[in-house]
Amino acid sequence: MSTYQITAVRTEASASGTHEHISRVRLGGATTGDGISRATVIADLKDPNGDRYITYGGGKRADVEVHNCPTCSFSDYITTDADSTTKNNLLSLPRF
Repeated sequence: MSTYQITAVRTEASASGTHEHISRVRLGGATTGDGISRATVIADLKDPNGDRYITYGGGKRADVEVHNCPTCSFSDYITTDADSTTKNNLLSLPRF
């Protein structure tokens, strides 16, 4: 098991088109490439021996977790743990 820092995200519109869901993430110092899929991140997080992910989006270290989307019924939503805010720190990261 390794821990990777998510440094950028790609988003897609939700089914209703009213908000964003993260579809891919870029790790570490990568500035090019397609990153890894949301499905890969989720599979790792659900595996007790899988890789873990963190971010410094929003200026604070936060662990990445899988939860239901707070706006719709989408269950494969990657977000950050509740730190001092309920905001998803990943959405503060640069887009690619």
